[in-house]
Amino acid sequence: MSSAPLLKVEGLKVSYGHIEAVKGIDFELREGEITTLVGANGAGKSTTLLALSGLVKKAAGRVSFDGRDLSGMAPHRIVQSGVVQVAEGRATLTTLTVRENLELGAYTRRDGHAQRLRDLDYVYGLFPRLAERADGLAGNLSGGEQQMLAIGRALMAKPRVLLLDEPSMGLAPIIVQDIFRTLRTINQAGLTIFLVEQNVRQALKIADRGYVIETGSIVLADSGQALLGNPRVQEAYLGS
Repeated sequence: MSSAPLLKVEGLKVSYGHIEAVKGIDFELREGEITTLVGANGAGKSTTLLALSGLVKKAAGRVSFDGRDLSGMAPHRIVQSGVVQVAEGRATLTTLTVRENLELGAYTRRDGHAQRLRDLDYVYGLFPRLAERADGLAGNLSGGEQQMLAIGRALMAKPRVLLLDEPSMGLAPIIVQDIFRTLRTINQAGLTIFLVEQNVRQALKIADRGYVIETGSIVLADSGQALLGNPRVQEAYLGS
């Protein structure tokens, strides 16, 4: 597994009016790893992801991907460059079919139809439930199935880095286990993952590296396993 930083964030600040939501944070994603950003609700996790995707404006700082500065780049260009986000709340297009949602994930691609069909088959292999319901409306899927669809749609964009915002939100524990198992499988196939998650235990269990954010500042950084065993993390987030 490579230790080279694939995506690097330096001095990232994001403000909403006079409120500084993210306060000059630094972190990096190493190629082929799962990195997680954990913390309480309102700590700045989702805002950080939105800034990486170009969906909120940075007040300061630099985001570089594979040596290329993403600052000021339009969101669709960031997707084309290989950084793709699965939004909080899933954002599936409920009046389209499952297959149509997945095909829309490939809208920035310029490769051939045959390659997109192969990738569609790959997604169906990861999530057999989506294959079973391919011609049904996305709005008729359960919450867990919609999360699978949102991840599958992002994979259709051929990301090199997959950004995930709270994939466990609102899902039953058994579905959460399935989702996290699939994230491991995707990662083992070579995809770099950045996971923002309130379910601290689940996130740190699968993460190679983790960062803890509190009120807009990163307060801890270590391996996922080390953070799981950290008394401060256990007391604040794991009820120990």
